[in-house]
Amino acid sequence: MVSLVREEIIFDNIEVESGEKKEALQIISRLCAKQNGDSAGKLMESFWKRELMDSTGFGGGIAIPHAIVEGLMSPIFAIVRFACPVEWGAIDGEPVDLVMVAVTPESMEESRHLPMIAALARKLMNGEFVYRLRKCKNKNQLYACMLEEMGR
Repeated sequence: MVSLVREEIIFDNIEVESGEKKEALQIISRLCAKQNGDSAGKLMESFWKRELMDSTGFGGGIAIPHAIVEGLMSPIFAIVRFACPVEWGAIDGEPVDLVMVAVTPESMEESRHLPMIAALARKLMNGEFVYRLRKCKNKNQLYACMLEEMGR
C-alpha cells in the first residue's frame, strides 16, 4: 500500500461550503479525477452508491470512502483534509475532517480492494497514528506521516 501513497494526491485545507457529505464527495471526485485522468462523474457515482449502502464514516472525525470503478485507469489512494468538518453520518455521529479515499479498478481482482481497506482501517484504529496524523500542519507532513506508517 505504501506505493499508492503519492504526495500529489494529498489535499489539505479543502473547503466544503455546504458542510455536507454529497458536496464533499463531489469535490473529492474532482480532485482524484484530475490527478488520475478519470471521470469525476464516474467516481462520484461509485462513491455515492457506496454511501447509500452504509456510511463510510469510520468515527473519530475520519471517513474512508471507497469503491470499485469500471474503466478506472489505476488504483487511487488519496487523503483529503477539510478546512471545516463535514456532516458525514459517521458511526459515532461526529462530523468528518479527515478522509482516506480508496478506489480500485473493476478490472483488478476485488480481493485486492478489500485488503487495502482493511489495512487502512486497522491503521486508523491505532490512536497514536491518528494523533500523529491530526498533528500534521500541511500536506507535506501528512505525506511523510502516511509513508512512515504504511511502511511498517
